Amino acid sequence: MRCKVAVVQFKVRNVSEEDNLRKAEEFISRASKQGADVIVFPEDFVSRTTPDIVEFLDSEKNLKVFMKLAKKYKIDVIPGSMIVKNGSRLYNTSYYIDFKGKVLSEYKKVHLWSTEKKRFKPGDSVSVFDTRYGRVGIIICWDAMFPEIFRKMMKKKVEIVFCPSYWCYEDAGKGIKYNKKSEEKLIDSLCVDRAFEEEIVFVFCNASGTNKVSKKRETLVGHSQVTIPFKGIVKKLNHNREGMFVAEIDPEIIKDAEKAYGIKRELKKFTFPRRRTLIKIKQPKNI
Repeated sequence: MRCKVAVVQFKVRNVSEEDNLRKAEEFISRASKQGADVIVFPEDFVSRTTPDIVEFLDSEKNLKVFMKLAKKYKIDVIPGSMIVKNGSRLYNTSYYIDFKGKVLSEYKKVHLWSTEKKRFKPGDSVSVFDTRYGRVGIIICWDAMFPEIFRKMMKKKVEIVFCPSYWCYEDAGKGIKYNKKSEEKLIDSLCVDRAFEEEIVFVFCNASGTNKVSKKRETLVGHSQVTIPFKGIVKKLNHNREGMFVAEIDPEIIKDAEKAYGIKRELKKFTFPRRRTLIKIKQPKNI
């Protein structure tokens, strides 16, 4: 079933959570008026400006806000991600909320970025579930670097994968001296590659602007985009400024990709041999 996806490249703001939530509602209202069926926000966009007090953020309250907004504007919402406390553990968590305000799925980020590993615990499972548009999966930012997580979702017949992100130019580390636009190239290649090799619709939603965390400046890459097999990029914000676009996608293209490439079929029957058969090569006699 065709659906329209609104992708919000939200700008990081040094404001309160309430201000960010009000701005989020403005985007949701706009997306609803443009006929969008689903809207997705970047990773941890509501509270990213206050990382030092992350334990005290009320993620449950924020989740309820988005549940009400989804129901109010009759649109499915992926509210980026939130830092959720479970006992003594912190998880970077994303949700899928349907247009009735019901949470269909919860996903805990599996592949943590280097700075996250000091404070958060990784998740241990993938999230693939049914929606009115097909089988949907969610990953978060750095997860996109690992094809293994996509393979696990493929086994669960995923068709559309949403990826809320907070991806910066500075993530390249010393690699910046080789190419200042390294992360742009990485993101763009990953998005197209994942769509083709996994036979999926891939929705990458990054934050925008600049932020200062622990005296370090972070410049977001932006480059939010939707990619699909055969066509590659369907729609994209080729910059790191705030913005939103609505892209219409047809999951039927996934079936055509599966027929053409047969990757999912191959993976179902593919297994590595348990032991290698060594071939003895007869050495020629010295002449």
